[in-house]
Amino acid sequence: MHKEDIFNRMKLLDERVDLEFEGDICFDLIIVGGSALVLREYITRATDDIDVLDFDNRLSKLMALYDMNGDVNAFIFSFPYNYQERSQEIWSGKRIKYFTASLEDIAISKICSNRDKDIEDLEKIVDRIDWDLLDKLANDEDELRLISMSDRTYSDFKACYNGFKSRYHPCKD
Repeated sequence: MHKEDIFNRMKLLDERVDLEFEGDICFDLIIVGGSALVLREYITRATDDIDVLDFDNRLSKLMALYDMNGDVNAFIFSFPYNYQERSQEIWSGKRIKYFTASLEDIAISKICSNRDKDIEDLEKIVDRIDWDLLDKLANDEDELRLISMSDRTYSDFKACYNGFKSRYHPCKD
């Protein structure tokens, strides 16, 4: 999916939710991963699905109809503790307000996963990252450790982050 496809699915889900729910109930969805980077025009590659974090469970089945993946919630430990506070609104429909996680929160999650496609995405956004914020998120133990990251997972993350920073930070320490 490219940007237009993602927006189309967001709009279709909003229309479907409007039909399914009575009253004036509204929902917030936070889009993460490659689809968030595509929506923000940080990358241009296609994505297979739309990763959604932190959503109302009543939307699960409807989201699946539009290739929205809520399984990413299993990897909540890959996102800094206060990621919601840094999310950015991307579009608001009749029933759903869509956000993307901040670039720095997405970077942290991609460093945690350390997959080839995530590293490629990171290479495309290094010049847009707020390195002070990224460094704070990566080094403030309260940001990652509060969400039950194990000692080993945190140690692995720190090794990946330090390697990423030494390779890409414009003012390498």
